[in-house]
Amino acid sequence: MLMEATDSPDPDSFRETELFKRCQEIGIIPSSEDDLVERAGSQELEAAAQKPRVSVREDGYQESDVNEVTLSLNLQVNQMWCPACAWVIEETLRRTPGIISASCNFATDRVRCDYDPVLTSPQRIIDSIKGLGYEALLPGEETEARERKVEFIRFVVSALLTMNVMMLSFALYSGFFTEFSPETIQKLSWPTFVLASVVLIYGGRNIYRRAWIGISTAAFSMETLITVGSFSAYFYSIYGLLSGSIHLYFDTASMLITLVLLGKLLERRAKAEVQEDLANFFSLRPSKAKICSEQYPRGRYVAAEHLRQGDIFRVEESEVLAADGFILDGEGAVDESSLTGEPLPITKKTGDPVKSGSKVIQGTFEIRAERVGEDSVVGQMIAIMEKALGERTPFEGKAERALQWFVPVIIALGVGTGLICLLSGLSLDKAMIRAVTVMVISCPCTLGIAIPMTRVAGISLAGRKGILVRDFISFEQADRVNAFVLDKTGTVTKGQWSLREIIALDSLSEAELLALAASLENESDHLIAAEITREAARRQVQPLSVEGVEVSENGVSGVVTDRKVKIGSRRFLAAELEASPDLPVAENRPEHSLVFMSYAGRVCGVFVFGDELKPNSIQAVSRLHGAGYRVALVSGDDDQTTKAIAKEVEIDEAQGGKLPQEKASFIAALQQQGQLVAMVGDGINDAPALVQADLAIAVHSGSDLGKEAADLTLMRGDLLQLWDFVLLAKEVKKKIHQNLGFSFIYNLVSIPIAMSGLLTPPIAVSAMLLSSLSVIGNTILLLKKG
Repeated sequence: MLMEATDSPDPDSFRETELFKRCQEIGIIPSSEDDLVERAGSQELEAAAQKPRVSVREDGYQESDVNEVTLSLNLQVNQMWCPACAWVIEETLRRTPGIISASCNFATDRVRCDYDPVLTSPQRIIDSIKGLGYEALLPGEETEARERKVEFIRFVVSALLTMNVMMLSFALYSGFFTEFSPETIQKLSWPTFVLASVVLIYGGRNIYRRAWIGISTAAFSMETLITVGSFSAYFYSIYGLLSGSIHLYFDTASMLITLVLLGKLLERRAKAEVQEDLANFFSLRPSKAKICSEQYPRGRYVAAEHLRQGDIFRVEESEVLAADGFILDGEGAVDESSLTGEPLPITKKTGDPVKSGSKVIQGTFEIRAERVGEDSVVGQMIAIMEKALGERTPFEGKAERALQWFVPVIIALGVGTGLICLLSGLSLDKAMIRAVTVMVISCPCTLGIAIPMTRVAGISLAGRKGILVRDFISFEQADRVNAFVLDKTGTVTKGQWSLREIIALDSLSEAELLALAASLENESDHLIAAEITREAARRQVQPLSVEGVEVSENGVSGVVTDRKVKIGSRRFLAAELEASPDLPVAENRPEHSLVFMSYAGRVCGVFVFGDELKPNSIQAVSRLHGAGYRVALVSGDDDQTTKAIAKEVEIDEAQGGKLPQEKASFIAALQQQGQLVAMVGDGINDAPALVQADLAIAVHSGSDLGKEAADLTLMRGDLLQLWDFVLLAKEVKKKIHQNLGFSFIYNLVSIPIAMSGLLTPPIAVSAMLLSSLSVIGNTILLLKKG
């Protein structure tokens, strides 16, 4: 408002206006960022003030007259170095008063928690995470660039100092081949000590902080091993320095810290590449919207959160839609590729629906908002993806539990190796070096990130192809299924039924039949009903007064002028059809869908509906057949029509006239034959069949995503997306097996080699970092291939 105030022609100078200063004085505008944060927390507390205190009855039960208020918070967390960091954050939050549930994902650097606003606030939650040594940010706060700069400077300083430590150590090691005076040893040793101390204190500060948090919470991590190894070498070297020995290992301690910093820089860059698609998707929800009003007919920018259903907002070229709605004015083209994976622009005109997250590439539109915020398409997609990213597979949970014991076991192996070396007659310094090598060569991170990184890559790739994944287990199930059951209408066909013909079979005219049908279907939202009412409006036929309307699964009935009227499928009017003479029209139109109508117990008319195959249905079915999958077609439409469509797409197994529960029974029968079945259909109408299937796949038709009973959704509604996901699932599963296999083999081979004394600590830590980078690099190959 201040930017567009009449006394502030320059937007940059709005803080100088009298209006701004007055607003600050009376408290309308926060006086500082701290004031803003404090208000945000207090507003949530006020919003929950209506919540009653829970009282405890004598029998021990709690009672309250309204439901508890629960709010959700999503945060970005920086400076997590391994999955153990995520575990620490998650467990700490769960034990915090007011936190109902918490989930922290290392692969996406995000934490999501549900909390009671009476007991805590977002700022307190952020402070709790900061107290653990991590940076927590609300969505929209970006400090990534600054953090990268700080970490880069830390690495450069540590690397330069380590190079000098190495140079002085090289000079000191020459004392093994020639005799140095005590004074020379001191002149070389003390500068080395000072430089190494700076590297360990400045360069390794974050490493030690995380190690201490891990020790205090019993969530040991790679940082624990690096800390124990580097300080073992450092303190042993101090002992040697004070005793005048040249057996100093300041270079080892410095190299461990510097190599870890280098590895984390490379890992951050690789991880950012894996997360790039995901970050782009999360940025689809714009922060501002240009709302039109009587005072500002051309629109005025406000925060997108203020956009409400029914508001009219304006979008121009290069802008992203903030809500779902209908175009009131304007023509042009939009890009929906981020939602559906369709790269071609889509032409839009007045009256057309548009989706939030679409980008305007040509033209200007005025749009009436229908679904906003979390109810919009992009809002639901983001919520679903965040939930999918936060869930863990059963194996992942086992891996995390194993990691809690991994580090203590490695420390015990390192200490045991050192003791055995001493007992075998090796010197103390050699035994210490071998123990440190064992500690730093093991890599718990490879096991911890093998699945999370692949999950992020798989879900990101699916999103790039216009496939919304609700449950990561879908990738495993898609690789296991051997049968696909396809619904007909809206899946194989476009589902855009048009009324091709009205056939009058009795004394009633077409207009009278249409009026009766419109009367019964007037309140229904079914495809058939919508087409009948649309055709009645086009012909200017007025619906009649109807009483006692009853809606069943395959038809509608009612009473018009004291006569029973029914409209529906062949099964719904089975008695009337049996009592009527032969209907040749019903026998020679297998490619059409026939809807019958009866009046006073006699069949009086037939409505002929036509549908079209989707462009890629034949190709998709052909590929599934070629890969050896069993494919079946089921439909609520009559059997003849269903089999005619099945013949057209070359599906041998087809059954029509199936109610939703009968589709579920059909899938159960296939499962009893040993088939693992994937069901592809409408996410709402086919819910029973989708729930029964081993893999539930919904074809998005514009309905509410939150109500779909599916494991994944084909946002473009193209069956070729189904084939794309089958191929992607095989690649994702292969990458998971490769990453886990490499992690196990690396630790199984490297630890015995380190125990044998064939490696030095710098080489060991380099191998450890390379193993972690190899897992991430292998995941990046999946992204490149996709």
